[in-house]
Amino acid sequence: MVFIYGILTAIFLPFPVEIALFVRPTDLGIYVIALVIGLAKMVGAGLIFLIGLKVEGPIRYYSARYRILGRLVGYVTRFVRLTKWVGLLILLGIPFLPDTLPIYLYSLFNKQGQLIRGWIFLIVNFIGGVTRAIIFFVLVDFFGFQLLTI
Repeated sequence: MVFIYGILTAIFLPFPVEIALFVRPTDLGIYVIALVIGLAKMVGAGLIFLIGLKVEGPIRYYSARYRILGRLVGYVTRFVRLTKWVGLLILLGIPFLPDTLPIYLYSLFNKQGQLIRGWIFLIVNFIGGVTRAIIFFVLVDFFGFQLLTI
C-alpha cells in the first residue's frame, strides 16, 4: 500500500507521502518502510524523467513563442541549473512538502537529461524518499506521537 501510494504521490497526487506513514504495519520496521518509500519515489521519478525527456521540447517551443512563459521557463531552468541534484535532494527531504512539483521541475527543465543524468536523478529520488521517511519517524518519536498500527 505504501509503495503504490508513494509512486502515485510522485507522479500525480499533490499530497505528501507522510499521510500513508501515519498508519504502520506492525510487522515492518521503520527502516523497511523508509526503503519502500525510497523505491516508490525512484520508480515514480523514473516515469516522470521519461515524460520530461518527451515534453521538454514542446515546452521550450511554446516558451519561445510566449514571452511570459519564456520568462518562467528561464527562471526555473536557471534554478535547476544552479541547484542541480543537491537542490532536488533538499526539496525531497522536507517532510510534508508534496514532492510532485520538485520532481517535475527537475525533470522537465533538465536540458534533456544533461543537468542531472537519469541514473543520478533516480538515486537522488531514492535517497530523498528514504531520508524523508526517516526524518518523519524521528519527528514522530521526538514529539511523542503515536502512529496507528494495523
